[in-house]
Amino acid sequence: GGGGGGGRHRSGGDHAARGDRGARRDSRARGRSDRDDRGGGGAAAEEWQRDLKDFIRKNRLDDRTQDALYQLGKRDCCEVMGTDGGKNSFVLDENVRNPDAVIMSRIRRLGGQAPPR
Repeated sequence: GGGGGGGRHRSGGDHAARGDRGARRDSRARGRSDRDDRGGGGAAAEEWQRDLKDFIRKNRLDDRTQDALYQLGKRDCCEVMGTDGGKNSFVLDENVRNPDAVIMSRIRRLGGQAPPR
């Protein structure tokens, strides 16, 4: 029985393209503080916010996690979503039981330190 379709959730080409796009976008904004373009206009600011809405929808994140994401600046947000070319994936594996816990953990790890236990 079951167990089919294991390979379809991970398309390597998609990750590579997305990471590349995120890296280019990030280098453009490097001179500014990541907090000040949260509400700013312009195509680049809107693009990462569109990505964020997409990320929330695709991973079916709850209100608490959404609020935490909206508190972040552009650079942190891109890191959590994996659009900065880092190790995080944009769409979580379908075997993940609690996507909210995974994303909250990514947010806690942002400062570079492990979450206190």
